[in-house]
Amino acid sequence: MGGTAHASSKVSLTIYFYNPEINITRNAILKSAFDLYLKTQGTYRFQPVDNKETFEALIESEDSAVFMMSNWHYLKLIKTQLNQTSVLGLRGTKNGSDIYHKILVGTELNLNISTMSLASSGSEEYSRSILKDIYSLPHNEPSELNILTVPKDIDALMAVGFGLADAALTTKSSLAKLSTLYKNQYQQLHILGESQPLKRLAVVFKQVAPQEYQKIRSILKQMTQNKKGRRGLNMLGLDDWQLVNEQLTLDRKPKQ
Repeated sequence: MGGTAHASSKVSLTIYFYNPEINITRNAILKSAFDLYLKTQGTYRFQPVDNKETFEALIESEDSAVFMMSNWHYLKLIKTQLNQTSVLGLRGTKNGSDIYHKILVGTELNLNISTMSLASSGSEEYSRSILKDIYSLPHNEPSELNILTVPKDIDALMAVGFGLADAALTTKSSLAKLSTLYKNQYQQLHILGESQPLKRLAVVFKQVAPQEYQKIRSILKQMTQNKKGRRGLNMLGLDDWQLVNEQLTLDRKPKQ
């Protein structure tokens, strides 16, 4: 993220973004798309963060800020760094649903998950976590697993199709897209497993004044009404936001 982490005097509030499910090589394009929309709404800035450590440090240090994160990360942080001064204000949705599944896809039905190569658009920690969920492995870590990081879910499928990886961690929508683009490759693939239901992106407001909180929620919710806003949502794999209003507490276990 570099030296641009902290808001300048011209920026009234920064929305920080980190999602281990999305390859960070897309961060520059994502920032451009969101900033084009936000600058039409006020003095706001969208700031993608390149790594988990920097993002978590910002959560600790920044006040009056918004943090957009995967639910996988949110569930980890709620027990440590997100306290009673924070509110979960929005959930991402697609086709009216705030949940999705990750699927494991390969050409061979019987793969050794400990030694196979896996194509994934997410971080290594996230990918291993989802793989353990699919195979119900609470303790055993696929230690020799080789992860090939790719830009998008559909690229993970392409990697398998071209023999660059044994399996892909992807989504059903990407598999359906592949079926229309590359029918021969699609016909060679099998769904080997499916994750538990996963919640989509969480938007957390930390020490944001009530009036500003309502304003920013409204700005993000209205992205569907604007061409630039819809492009930003699409880059996140979403088509809308769901308004929620949940106070975060350390002794409260959020819904999975």
